[in-house]
Amino acid sequence: MKFQTKMRTVYAILGILTAIVAGYIYYSISMEKIKEREMQNLSISVRQLSQQYDELIQSMKDVSYYLLSDADTLTAITTISTMERSERTERYFLNSEDTILSQENNDYISKKFYRVVFCNDNCEPIANHNMDDRKIRRHLDYKKMPWYERAKDNQDTFTILGMHPDTWGDKDNLKVLSVVKAIQGRNMGYIEVQMSLEDVRNKLQLGDTDLNVCLLDDKGEVIYQNGDVDLDFCRSLLQRDNIPADTFKGSQGARYLAVGEYNVDAGTTVMVYKNSSVIQEDSSYVVYMSFFLIGGMLLFSLLYVTVSTRHLTKPMIRLQEAFQNTSLETLTQSMDLDLKDGNDEFRKMGQVYEDMRSRLHTAIQREKQLSTLQLQTQFDVLQAQVNPHFIYNVLNVISGRGSLNDDEVICDICDELAGMLRYSTDTKEKYATLKAEITYLELYFSLLKYRYKHKLEYTLELDKTVENQILPKLVIQQLVENSINHGFQNISGIMRISVSSYKDESRWYIRVSDNGEGFSPGVKRDLDDKMNQLKEDLADNFQNVEMRIGGMGLLNTFARLYLLNGDDLVFRIQNKEEGGAEIIIGAALK
Repeated sequence: MKFQTKMRTVYAILGILTAIVAGYIYYSISMEKIKEREMQNLSISVRQLSQQYDELIQSMKDVSYYLLSDADTLTAITTISTMERSERTERYFLNSEDTILSQENNDYISKKFYRVVFCNDNCEPIANHNMDDRKIRRHLDYKKMPWYERAKDNQDTFTILGMHPDTWGDKDNLKVLSVVKAIQGRNMGYIEVQMSLEDVRNKLQLGDTDLNVCLLDDKGEVIYQNGDVDLDFCRSLLQRDNIPADTFKGSQGARYLAVGEYNVDAGTTVMVYKNSSVIQEDSSYVVYMSFFLIGGMLLFSLLYVTVSTRHLTKPMIRLQEAFQNTSLETLTQSMDLDLKDGNDEFRKMGQVYEDMRSRLHTAIQREKQLSTLQLQTQFDVLQAQVNPHFIYNVLNVISGRGSLNDDEVICDICDELAGMLRYSTDTKEKYATLKAEITYLELYFSLLKYRYKHKLEYTLELDKTVENQILPKLVIQQLVENSINHGFQNISGIMRISVSSYKDESRWYIRVSDNGEGFSPGVKRDLDDKMNQLKEDLADNFQNVEMRIGGMGLLNTFARLYLLNGDDLVFRIQNKEEGGAEIIIGAALK
């Protein structure tokens, strides 16, 4: 799978997951908002309903207060309650009953309430009857009314009797709400104020017609309900305190959103609830919007992934093309990758590619240089051998003649020269250890002693810890030869040459020093310039190497050491303060 395809796949999966999570979060938050809104509406509705109910009950209580606060009515009630009924007192009773009835029949009471009844043991129940459909039956015992037992035990306050059939009238299907007041005093009687179910519904109205309304007293008896409500559910929440808005489980497995408020004065719990499925009905818009949001985010993410991956992988494609077009012929050509629109990582990759191409070109050039140098060296060595077998035979002849003449010096010279020739003409090994070079150097100094005798003094000091370090063959001998050939041309004194080796933490060194006349400023500057130029030629223009290293000397030595060690090479030419010159070469420890 292509990298760009992988990126698109990964980003597409991320976009899908993000869209789904965002859609779910939007759906959850929106549904929570809907539920919170419904709960707020329920709380507002129950407060409104509780206030309406409180006003309704208070208006019914006010009727009792109105009748008892009227002096004529109170006198009439007192007369009926305290007198014994007889022919002599009948007139008083009739007058008192008329007074009570007159007050009950005033327009305000008749229009707002279905029926107002005064009942006492000493008289027939007195009820307003200015409307024929509200007349009560005669000879009814008020003590058989459904509210009597409760009102009898509740002398100090009002007794509320929820929706019940009107037991005073002839209509069996008529339901009323009653508020009963026990009149203080012995045998003073009771005042019952009734309101029809239709009027109660008109009083207890809510804007949300889907709400179920249930009013319960402390014993769980229904005072009012606006339809077929789940009474078991309502009674399960009954308590002498407010019911916070929440989701509850119904009696038949349904779930309801419900809230309740406890009316302390009336001892009534006002409760409203609705099925929680209404939230699901309201959630259809949220569901559509959630899917729209998910679809929109998916579409956007796919478009974004397509464009962004194409942009992000463009530098990689350019790098790929550059790699494919790279060959030995194009290594020297600098490629403009144009990675400005890429990020830092791709620009760094481009720089790494350019550096790698440059290093590869340098390595190939150096390999070619080493190959050329190897061929040149072999040619020089073969040329220098001049048929070494012939030379060995000649040396054996000379050594034999020296033995016949009893001249041991000639024999030693021939043996040492033969040893030197075997070492220098061995073409199988192009490199040697420091130890082998010092051993060869001892033979070289021995031959020089035959020539210069006491005029030559030398010292050899080899650090055992660096004796196995590798360097090109005949390097040290060339440095010593350069010192003898050029350092004492104008000096006739003793030639002192010192060769020593040492090391530091990361490099090994060889120092060749003499007490000669040193390097003149011009010669040293010329050597430095030639070595710098030779270094550039070895790195960039190997065609001229054969000309440069065809001869022997310092430049030849520098070239061979540089080709072996590269920029790790240490090659210093300097004059000593006490006189003479020294050459220090070194390289990294291996």
